[in-house]
Amino acid sequence: MEAERADYLIRRINECPFNAANGIYAVSVEEGHAEVAADLTPDSKNIWDIPHGGLVYSLGDVASGLTVHSVHDGRAVTVSGTLNYLRSAGKTARRLTGTGRLIKRGRTMAFVQVEIREDGETLIASGQYVLHLS
Repeated sequence: MEAERADYLIRRINECPFNAANGIYAVSVEEGHAEVAADLTPDSKNIWDIPHGGLVYSLGDVASGLTVHSVHDGRAVTVSGTLNYLRSAGKTARRLTGTGRLIKRGRTMAFVQVEIREDGETLIASGQYVLHLS
């Protein structure tokens, strides 16, 4: 992937209002792989003072979208996502990272494997997202 294309994709992710409101930003992208992150704040947490599951799911969704856009120039829309929460992130977690790895790209569908980690180490969720390509 050309550096110019990677810079463009990262900029697009970082300019998205939803991502900005939730503290989600792109870390890196290369062909068939992407990493996004969210630095946790009190607004990122649920009533039990741990990172909200919706934020975890959204990280997976953004990581999968960025991954697909690394190999597809058109539109890509999530049609399904299955995320298995393996453990909750801790109360002292500072950052969540989501990585996406392209499993298969077809003519109209793409499949991405996603992992979410707490502070770059502990795996807290794993799943698969399916995106429609147009």
